[in-house]
Amino acid sequence: MNIFEIMDNLYTNTKSDWIVKADNADIQPFLIQRWLAMNDNVRVQTRKLDKYVFALPPKMYLSLAWTVLPKTQRVPYVKYIKKVEEDNGYDFILPKVRKHYDMSDNDFNANRGRIIKAIENDKVFWFSYYGVEKKHWKKHYLNFDLIKKFGNNGNLQKNLEVFKR
Repeated sequence: MNIFEIMDNLYTNTKSDWIVKADNADIQPFLIQRWLAMNDNVRVQTRKLDKYVFALPPKMYLSLAWTVLPKTQRVPYVKYIKKVEEDNGYDFILPKVRKHYDMSDNDFNANRGRIIKAIENDKVFWFSYYGVEKKHWKKHYLNFDLIKKFGNNGNLQKNLEVFKR
């Protein structure tokens, strides 16, 4: 019995005899829980099942899941959930900073939070130094005319010591 047959029986089968016939090797509670969690209609029931995924033997977990889930005529279509990429609002300047400090991938990923914090502390300096477009100034509620007063003074260091504080 594969995962799809198990999911089909969980949602549609009104008799529990299929659980006894299922092989323990085919029942993977963690995988079943993950599929159930992707269905918004049974979110409450799935949250109740969370604490039993690793605590119960596979057949007992399957029996509990079968008991808790409401029965339907057919298995609902579940769209696979993808990770939502977070946009911190500074993706337009981070490549310029990375190139300027000549950072490798690991260095950049390790210091990304510090760089963003430094940018947030003094946006006018960073935006004017790297020549950020006017639309980004407006997006961050900054006056674009500040770039004229500030000017580009090339006194930034060329190593990662700048972010040690």
